[in-house]
Amino acid sequence: MITILAGGTGSVKLVRGLYNVFKDIGVISNVADNFWHHGLYICPDIDTIMYGLSNKLDKDRGWGIKGETFNFLNYMKLLGYDTWFNLGDKDLTTHIVRTRLLKEGKRLSEITAILSKKYGVHIPILPVSDNHYETNMVTNEDDNKLVHLQEYWIKYKGGLSLKDIVYKNIKQAKISWDCRRVLEKSKLIVIAPGNPISSIGPIIAVPGMKNLLHKYRNKIVMVSPIVSNRAVSGPSEIYMRAKNIPPTIEGLVSFYSKFSNNMIFDKVDKVEVEDKIKSAYPQVDFSFVNIMMNDSRKESALARHIVSNFY
Repeated sequence: MITILAGGTGSVKLVRGLYNVFKDIGVISNVADNFWHHGLYICPDIDTIMYGLSNKLDKDRGWGIKGETFNFLNYMKLLGYDTWFNLGDKDLTTHIVRTRLLKEGKRLSEITAILSKKYGVHIPILPVSDNHYETNMVTNEDDNKLVHLQEYWIKYKGGLSLKDIVYKNIKQAKISWDCRRVLEKSKLIVIAPGNPISSIGPIIAVPGMKNLLHKYRNKIVMVSPIVSNRAVSGPSEIYMRAKNIPPTIEGLVSFYSKFSNNMIFDKVDKVEVEDKIKSAYPQVDFSFVNIMMNDSRKESALARHIVSNFY
């Protein structure tokens, strides 16, 4: 079995590729993007994986359901309510069902399994924790105001001055039993090329997870979200700087070397890694391949490289 630590749009591409070429996979999803909105519990990263594997994902946007309409959102705006978060009419169904099941006392892990089955996804999609915690941005506005990641990036369009990033209530979170079990039984664990701070970082930060990953480091492979010292997509560079991590290949290697003895970088970075970085990390096995997943063929090609070289 291959388990992928996943969060964000880069993750779903790799998950989709691995599912296409291997099938026996599981996903441990980031949950720190989760938040309450209009009385509904929204789980962006879980839903992106679920929609991606059920062929319902809007690939052009990278989120939500294809062929979406926004009548609900338009009427909320008409009535004077916040409409900064794009809740589509089809997507809304998922959040309503999830919220109802939460109120019935079911755990997020149970609910995700129920929803996945209804969407025709038959691999485990596991929230890293059933506890609610959040990625919050510490801004320089209003005396270190905390702003939820979704609100910061979508409502404020990343325009607030960023001082730090914290995982609010992370100390109260516990790794789900299902996650512990799947990590133990997996022959290979893949860290997807998500944002190291907002997508993968909140998974690693759950109490006990660092020790688990360190224990399994020989069977963990990290796929880089950085090519030529630039983030492939999203605000990885901004977030890494906020956590005092150099937003470079070397900074990325330093960050993940505590948890992974295998790393995949793009072919264009082979010279830099081998000449400037590799000697400082003798325990790490570096591999080089085209990691840009611009289409389904490239998603599968990267997946095949991972399976053939590390499984």
